[in-house]
Amino acid sequence: NYGDAYNLQGLIYARIGAQALAESSFRQALQINARDGDAMHNYGWYLCQLKRYPESNAMFAQALAVPQYRGVTRTLLAQGVCQAYAGQLAEAEATLTRAYQLDSANPFTATNLSEVLYRRGEYERARFYIRRVNAQPDVANAQTLWLAARIENKLGNRQGAFDFGAQLRN
Repeated sequence: NYGDAYNLQGLIYARIGAQALAESSFRQALQINARDGDAMHNYGWYLCQLKRYPESNAMFAQALAVPQYRGVTRTLLAQGVCQAYAGQLAEAEATLTRAYQLDSANPFTATNLSEVLYRRGEYERARFYIRRVNAQPDVANAQTLWLAARIENKLGNRQGAFDFGAQLRN
């Protein structure tokens, strides 16, 4: 009767690809504690990985509706990424923007928001967020530099694209 154990068990089963057992574990965790935002978050992410996007979005929404839930920014990030996977770019932008407003220092949120804006053709706005990430040498990586190079290319800034490409090669 310990929901956290079933939640952890669900994560383990999901990781090893035992889908039926993972789903059963997450459901058991939520049956024990129907207000467990962490279990809802993990189950939502699991459903997203299975491309069960409407169910995933509903689970994230349930987690966010739990009073005093401490993982709000983490769940908003996951929900926004999942919405982007589903091709719901406007919804993803809104969700990731909300996550960014709550925690502007999170480079994962800024990178994913920038990627969504890039996919929507909002290159100047995408540039703003990815520049903030790439300005931190300990955070910038191949993914963020490549996104910056693609943005600069779309904006017609060949030198900027070249500079990011050189950083990427280095």
